[in-house]
Amino acid sequence: MRKRLYLSGSDKVLGGVCGGLSEYMGVDPTIVRLIVAVLILLSGFTGSIIYFIAWFIMPKKPLF
Repeated sequence: MRKRLYLSGSDKVLGGVCGGLSEYMGVDPTIVRLIVAVLILLSGFTGSIIYFIAWFIMPKKPLF
């Protein structure tokens, strides 16, 4: 079975993007959130646009 990238329904703060990435990669969500926050700050907030695009593109995790 193939791994799929979904928005997290259970581990989300804003949209579930970081929670979904952490589930997909098998790492702690706090680490992913810190990395994303640093990247957003270093990119001059361009990373926030990428986050919001990912929020709308990534599908929600199916219930079944």
